[in-house]
Amino acid sequence: MMNINHKLVKFVWSLLLIYFALDYFFEFWIGICAPGGLYWAFADQHLNFIAWYRDFLISGSQMIAALWGIKSISNATAMLLIGYGGVKIVYSCLGYGIISLLIAFGIAVPDKRIKNRILFIVGSILLFSLFNMLRLFVVAFYAKKVAGMRIDHHDVFNWICYIIIFIGMYFWMNTKNIHNSKAHVGESTT
Repeated sequence: MMNINHKLVKFVWSLLLIYFALDYFFEFWIGICAPGGLYWAFADQHLNFIAWYRDFLISGSQMIAALWGIKSISNATAMLLIGYGGVKIVYSCLGYGIISLLIAFGIAVPDKRIKNRILFIVGSILLFSLFNMLRLFVVAFYAKKVAGMRIDHHDVFNWICYIIIFIGMYFWMNTKNIHNSKAHVGESTT
């Protein structure tokens, strides 16, 4: 008879359910805040965290440009680096699928304290956002030079992010809780 690891099964099911719930929620919210279809004006004007996040990414990319002495202009969905090129930030650029995965993993992983889960979720989303800002800057910076190339920067960026994320997840899963590791410091191994 097969020995089933119930903890692992619960983790996988939780991860998948939370991931798909979040991913579909983001899709639903984008639909609610975009004119047409199920549009809800109140949500678009007052609760549109998707637009706030896009503004955050654009502002961060512009700060990176400023660090390099490059002037930029932007609107709600695009950024132009003066003398270089621009990028339009569509919904697929936001990375809500990766953000859904990070949140789902932070919630579903077993044997972690709430503080550690919150630190992982917030820290990993901020790190991912920084990577995304850098990507938007680089794409805009090289836009004119690579205009004829057939490189899908979304796919390249996603693969790089997933590799970094899975490495981070591996290390986070294999570290002890801060509270638990302090409790074992005074114990002897005799």
